[in-house]
Amino acid sequence: MFDAHIHSSMSFDSSVPREDVVAEAVKRGFYGLCFTDHYDVVDSYGKFVSDYDWEGTRMAQQRAIACAGGRIIVNNGIELGNAPYGFAAAESVLNAEPEVDFVLGSIHNASEKLDYKDYYFVDYTDTDICYKYLDDYFIQLEKLVEWGNFDSLAHVPYPLRYMMQRDGMDVDMARYQSSIDSMLRTLIRRGQAIEINAGKKPYIMPEYAYLLDRYRALGGRLITVGTDAHSIPQFGMGLKEAYMLALEKGFESVAVFKRRKCELVSIRKLLALE
Repeated sequence: MFDAHIHSSMSFDSSVPREDVVAEAVKRGFYGLCFTDHYDVVDSYGKFVSDYDWEGTRMAQQRAIACAGGRIIVNNGIELGNAPYGFAAAESVLNAEPEVDFVLGSIHNASEKLDYKDYYFVDYTDTDICYKYLDDYFIQLEKLVEWGNFDSLAHVPYPLRYMMQRDGMDVDMARYQSSIDSMLRTLIRRGQAIEINAGKKPYIMPEYAYLLDRYRALGGRLITVGTDAHSIPQFGMGLKEAYMLALEKGFESVAVFKRRKCELVSIRKLLALE
């Protein structure tokens, strides 16, 4: 299989060296992986961040490639979060590494009017709070898509991890259908992918089934799949389920990016390599 969303010790919230992840991937017979360590323009505590440690990342990547020994693909990407809170900083970080393989675009924090609160740290005690943050989230996601300097739109239902899965709230996503469709049309027109994010769980959030249905109905064909793993125990979790969902929804291939150019790889081939 191929995991296109993995964090290592180059992310603030992970301590696992890249070579440990590679060793695990080789042991499991993976086709390959792509590291997508965090750069958030605004960090988890609402602080503006102007740069990214590309030098440290390059060194970590060299060690990972050496560990792989040519047995699997090991690509070097980035999860670029919260770009609408500083597009100039986001562009500057990307321009500093012209050989980056893959860019995930994501939103992790609410906007300035909600104090740049990380969705993880919000206590969702009623639906009014949920909708306040979701309304803001989709506005920021639309800005991210309009900007567009990424290859795949990451974890679209992200806040629901905490609203529904963690805090047990029930929210109706139908109110955002128009926004979602508009963003999907933009991605399709530009030839950009959407991500199925396993979310470090052995199952896939049901919202991805809806998202894939809409994306395909509108003409979308490019998907990426990743676990969002931050540790070895999380590595590979839910990946097979994500690929099976993609097949169920009519997607026969997954997009693998190298130097930000897309290659389509058969999902059935990847599953056979598990």
